[in-house]
Amino acid sequence: MSNRIETNIRIVEPKKDLYLLTRCAKIITSEHSPKIREKVCIRLASRNLAAVYCPIRKRILVFTKGRVPSLEVKEENWIIQVEDSGSNQRLQFSRSENDASLLAQLIERYILIQIKLRLKMQTVDSTRIFQVIEPFKTVDGIDVHRRFEVSAVAIKDVGVGISVDISMSFFTQKTVADIFRCDIPSLEQQRLRQDFESLSQRQYGQKGTLLYDLGNRQTKCYFEKPIQGKTCATIGPLFVKGQTYSSLLEYYRQKYPHLKIHANDSVVMVSFKGIDQPQPVAAKLLRLRVMNDALPGSLKRIDKLMPYERARLISGFWKDLGDDLFGLGKPYVARNFWQPPSEIITDLLPPGLQFSGGAILPPPQRRDHMEFQRHYHQRSALLHKNGCLGIPVMMESVVHFAVPKKATEEMRGALLMDITEYLNQLTKKHITPQLITYETLDEVYSELNNQVNPGIVVFVFDDESPETYYNVAYELSDWRVKRITFRKLQNKFDQLKSTSNHCGSQLSRAEKGWNSFTEMIALDVLQQMDCVFWGFKDASGYDAHLAIDVGRDRRHFALSLLILHPSLRIRTVVEQKFDSKHETINKTILREEIVKLFEKAAEWSDFQSLRSVLVLRDGRECGRELDGINEAVETLVADRLIVEEAQIDVVDFHKSIKKEVRLWERTQSNRIEQGLEGEAVLIDKRTVVLITTGFPTLRQGTAAPIMLVGQSANIDMVRVARAVYASTHLNFSNPKVAQRLPLELKRTDDELKNRDSQQIRGIR
Repeated sequence: MSNRIETNIRIVEPKKDLYLLTRCAKIITSEHSPKIREKVCIRLASRNLAAVYCPIRKRILVFTKGRVPSLEVKEENWIIQVEDSGSNQRLQFSRSENDASLLAQLIERYILIQIKLRLKMQTVDSTRIFQVIEPFKTVDGIDVHRRFEVSAVAIKDVGVGISVDISMSFFTQKTVADIFRCDIPSLEQQRLRQDFESLSQRQYGQKGTLLYDLGNRQTKCYFEKPIQGKTCATIGPLFVKGQTYSSLLEYYRQKYPHLKIHANDSVVMVSFKGIDQPQPVAAKLLRLRVMNDALPGSLKRIDKLMPYERARLISGFWKDLGDDLFGLGKPYVARNFWQPPSEIITDLLPPGLQFSGGAILPPPQRRDHMEFQRHYHQRSALLHKNGCLGIPVMMESVVHFAVPKKATEEMRGALLMDITEYLNQLTKKHITPQLITYETLDEVYSELNNQVNPGIVVFVFDDESPETYYNVAYELSDWRVKRITFRKLQNKFDQLKSTSNHCGSQLSRAEKGWNSFTEMIALDVLQQMDCVFWGFKDASGYDAHLAIDVGRDRRHFALSLLILHPSLRIRTVVEQKFDSKHETINKTILREEIVKLFEKAAEWSDFQSLRSVLVLRDGRECGRELDGINEAVETLVADRLIVEEAQIDVVDFHKSIKKEVRLWERTQSNRIEQGLEGEAVLIDKRTVVLITTGFPTLRQGTAAPIMLVGQSANIDMVRVARAVYASTHLNFSNPKVAQRLPLELKRTDDELKNRDSQQIRGIR
């Protein structure tokens, strides 16, 4: 008997026979928007009543035995009244997809209420994420809190599953009042404030995220500035929710007397979501949240939980919550983690690959971690032996290197020589390195921007000031830049030199470290030159993949078109998105940019009309984007770039799964281990959870799957999963390990991060 795939999901019994009796409530209002209905459900939740809106029955369904209490919700210019309708409604999982979905929503909300009532935890980021109040560890002045993320999902022919995942949050042990003290020596003040700048990432153009602790509840806000010379007693008057307070001190004493705010307590200005103007608050009630990117090295890997540790902690959470969530004789949550049946699991193999010179790397013979590892190493060896499969006709023949003058001549020479050697070997062409040494960044910016034709530069920068990373992107916006920190370069080179006069394994490790370092740089440079390292031996599931992605700040969107037939080509563009308040891309702009991208691809000499296209929208397709995609397809069919009967499948691609599903393997001896990549679990006919990185690539943490949700009619989600998984094997950045994202989405992701960094520097 082989290992079994297991999830962090527990099924609500009696599985597909599950039903709940609910009470119906009616809404009396002139405004029947989804936002209003959700406001009503939130208000009912504040009274510990789980509720959902049923669009078919046009009623709020409340999980309660008695009558729904009458309530009134005021919202801007209207009032919503909720009244009991006098009737009950039975929700049954097996009746319809609508009932199954409503049951999942209702049970999720009910369990969230029970967690709030039974466990001493707080919610900050989401009503689904519960944070343990006491830190389980404090390192370098940073408190580490464990968080449990709870969701429900309807699983076809199985029932409602409850997933629980674990994450961590980090807060400074010191309050903001401690950090901005004025009664300590100036050098200590300066050190504390520099630490605050670094940990909050304010030097990146971002506001620090703060935890505002009011004792009985916590909320998020964002740091604006300290207020020198003002205290809680001397700042005011304040106007809050229709009431005037003479000072901040009076506000706290009336609203939160348990906080023990004193007259001389210091004040800072913060901003809250939904409030236009910054507000004063007591600094001692605030702690800085430390984002993962700003964590010190001692905490970088603390959130990497192995599967067995994750399963142990989740089991402990369920034990603390108790078995009697719904009451005696009612539905209950199974004690074991759900193991998907084999009928809904698809085992995928890495695709066969085509290399330059006719070399072929066949797929592994079986799903085995040693076979997979061997396959990854063989593709790297074949790449170095045969070179790139595709090289642009007008590829750059010069690569610039910008290196600080403090780097020794030997270090600069080794960097240039070894990277250029890789470039020459993999392109079979002569690449000329051009060195620029500099003392100040302005020197190198000036020299590069005076070049007639901006090209590619390997930029070694001093990372003592982290904002330099963004300055480089902003100042060299017309260049394709590969950034390297001087610290990393020096560390790698020093290790190489320290063992150069010795023999044995130490020398081998140092050489491998340096070779891997320079090789990875060369591979990134080649990708920026639009080189293709290898392609697929056999036809993929689609002729092309189109990725659509929106930047983190919603100011830009990116499109990446991966053509797979008759040869592999990829083109990525980034465009400005004029509405930064919403995720949605304007449908007209989206249509125009898609058409332009395909028209540009049609200029390739071997382009053929496409018979099938997989469209991947990172996140959730929203607004009228689908209309824009369909209109673009109509134009492309008219222009004969896509055949009339082409299969166009649109899929939402979730990098971070909202339902927080995890997969691992349980062995015959009952041990929990990392799963092998290439497992696809069909949650329902439109939803697939897919592991793209696992054992042997992951040595720490637990595999984080991606979720694919089909939007097109009659879509074959197994075909989609195969195509997406195959594209992750275009792992050009590091051929020896699995890549989490398909190439087309990795390109949009990388380009948007680069554009975001330019934007951050530009608005400073």
